[in-house]
Amino acid sequence: MVYCPNCGSQQPDDAVYCDRCGHKMSEPANRFDDRWWRYERRYERWERHHAPDYLDGVGFGVFLIAIAWVYLQYPWVWSEFVSWFQSWTNGPTMLPALLVQPIVLFFLIMGAWGLIEGGLRVVSGRFGRGIGNAVGGMFCFGIAYMVQLYGQGQLSGSSLLPGFIILIGAAIVVSAIVNTIVWSTSPRRD
Repeated sequence: MVYCPNCGSQQPDDAVYCDRCGHKMSEPANRFDDRWWRYERRYERWERHHAPDYLDGVGFGVFLIAIAWVYLQYPWVWSEFVSWFQSWTNGPTMLPALLVQPIVLFFLIMGAWGLIEGGLRVVSGRFGRGIGNAVGGMFCFGIAYMVQLYGQGQLSGSSLLPGFIILIGAAIVVSAIVNTIVWSTSPRRD
């Protein structure tokens, strides 16, 4: 039998807390148990965040499908892209109107996948990455919308690049804010 260091009452040898006053017993075995419990929690958290995530592979598959789908819809698209890039002898030139619809289609497919992937990750408990995917999906929709406006003549070519930069910056800021909120509100036991 051992005695509680706080109230002095007699306790069983394996007592973790005093039956009388609730004070934690301070034996080496108890400290080991406490450290082991902390280690188990840290490992579970690590395992949850480092478990295999097959959605990245699926995302690459969706990327390939999007490219193939654009090619099936617009079989001439690759030769037009090559011609456009070859015209960049003195730097980038304006996007040809002929490439607007293939680019819009590609970014619509990738935007839809970003939202789907984000939803799947949120449901599977990877909230931060899920929100990041959703933000990326919205970013793709934004690019598709801007390119569509450019193709309709409602957005000038000189406004297209700054618009992309603003979209990228906004996506980074929103992702950083969401990740900060997620990490600051997630429970931790160290």
